[in-house]
Amino acid sequence: MKKTILAIAQNQFFQHLLFWAVAGFVIYRLTAYNNIPSRTDFYYTFLFLCPATWVVYWNIFLIDRLLPNGQYWRFLLFTLLVLCSGVAGYFLIMEYLVDFIFPGYYFISYYQPLQILLFLSVFWLLSTLLNLSSGWFREQEQKQKIQQLEKQKTQAELDALKAQLDPHFLFNNLNSLYSLALEENPKTSEAILKLSENLRYVLYEGIGPAVSLQKELQHLNNYFQLQQWRFGEEMDISLQLDMPDANLTIAPLLLLPLLENSFKHVGRNRSGHYAVHGKIKVQNGKLLVSLQNTIGTATTLPSEPSIASGIGLVNLQKRLDLLYAGKFYFNTISTGDEFVAKLELELE
Repeated sequence: MKKTILAIAQNQFFQHLLFWAVAGFVIYRLTAYNNIPSRTDFYYTFLFLCPATWVVYWNIFLIDRLLPNGQYWRFLLFTLLVLCSGVAGYFLIMEYLVDFIFPGYYFISYYQPLQILLFLSVFWLLSTLLNLSSGWFREQEQKQKIQQLEKQKTQAELDALKAQLDPHFLFNNLNSLYSLALEENPKTSEAILKLSENLRYVLYEGIGPAVSLQKELQHLNNYFQLQQWRFGEEMDISLQLDMPDANLTIAPLLLLPLLENSFKHVGRNRSGHYAVHGKIKVQNGKLLVSLQNTIGTATTLPSEPSIASGIGLVNLQKRLDLLYAGKFYFNTISTGDEFVAKLELELE
């Protein structure tokens, strides 16, 4: 019912009909000879509405044609001509045409040209205000539709990025578990439990627009633990993690590509060092993340972009642009021995 009423109210034919009904009633009350309605009063109201109609619809035409193009002086000039022609039309009707329109009735004009000009100017002003306000509402409605489409487009892009991330995450975790199983590592059963917790997080916690930062960091800590069990003493792995006390939120699975990238591209540098080090903390409402891993001598040169342009970091950059535009700083540095990724993110 409400939608039907709203559709009727937004219908232009209904709006024009209502406008002229109200205008006709006001003119009738102003020009009626007495309180008892008569046919003459209705005819007189009709004669008044003729030049008013001329002014209103010419004005609408001029607004639509001239104002959007910035032709303000032409608009004012044509408006003056329309008003003057409306005054001339009124007296032409009252003096010459009325006897042909309503034979048998005697009509005279009680108003001077300046009074008729003022009367038509009121109609001009009302039609201008209504037309401009209607255009403003149409523009706002169009902006809302565009914003809604952009929001849907952004959400579709985010869903696509997360769809890329989930299988990537599962592949890396299974790879770690496979390495532990090959070595018959006693930590394998505990690693399966960690993997189960991570999968539960991805499937159930990671589907919303935001998650608790503490849960996100716990998920990352689990991932680091799996990698430590996988590599054992072969690699120097450490994570300095300061759990925040505040109830902060973050987009789910946002930081995981940083960790995955470090372990995917880690290698022994020229001094034989083989390491991944991470630091994550919250300071003054900002999440500060620093991850560094050694690079094999045959893997990269300082000018090589291969590590920094992997699917994980590209995915991360796109999600940051969509979710935290203007609220983050992300940078990667690659040297001959080390790759460093740093992220500063304003949190809510």
